[in-house]
Amino acid sequence: KMQYDTLRHYVESCANLDNDFSYHAFSHLNSDVSYYDTDDTMRFNVFRDWLLSVAFLNTTNPGYFCACVKSMIYTYQYGPYNFTNAPIAVMKYLLDNSNCTSPGLEDLYKNTLRSRHESWLSGDTTKPEDTTIPSLDQIGLGALLHHNSISPNIASSQIYLASFTSSPNPFKHETHLRFHLNRMAYTTIGIYDVLGHQVWGDGKGKSLEAGDHEVVVEGSLLPEGSLYARIETGFGEVRTVKLVKE
Repeated sequence: KMQYDTLRHYVESCANLDNDFSYHAFSHLNSDVSYYDTDDTMRFNVFRDWLLSVAFLNTTNPGYFCACVKSMIYTYQYGPYNFTNAPIAVMKYLLDNSNCTSPGLEDLYKNTLRSRHESWLSGDTTKPEDTTIPSLDQIGLGALLHHNSISPNIASSQIYLASFTSSPNPFKHETHLRFHLNRMAYTTIGIYDVLGHQVWGDGKGKSLEAGDHEVVVEGSLLPEGSLYARIETGFGEVRTVKLVKE
């Protein structure tokens, strides 16, 4: 569990850096989530949601995106998306992506099909073998369809960051930034002056669970006048709110 938490933090902190190697963490995370807290059958769903939230943090290295999505293959052991062919659907999506095809992935796909067929032969063969491939929407990965593997499609992806407001506004001492996420998302928040200089925030983001969130901004160190609060998610969604510091 300690390694799992550490590697998640490493990916969130380093995925968008130059010469990034954070994608090597995904294969280790696969093992970690399999062995910690084995009584928690929802841990694979939480892991998959997190993977989806960070899938587009690095938009320059296709290897990052491919490794992240490949880890999603192993998350369908339990939970609401436990479709028989869910892992195969993810493999097929990757194989159809020219940036992600590889001999190893092709072998995994063929071996999975073979294993499915052998399981059917050893069971009730009076029923046809289930070869139906679910859609990405059906297995909780519809967000992948709104992007390509190199850069998020911002125009079509504004469906997870449902709101972004500030109160009080205008303010003197502090203001509260409130927002709602429809699903787990990697979020970064900053405040900028009219020239685009960041005057609040450290530029670092983190994954947040779905639901309502509130960030308190201390105004004593902020310049007076018009400011802009900006929130961005790993899915490419961006919203801004105009602030007035009195």
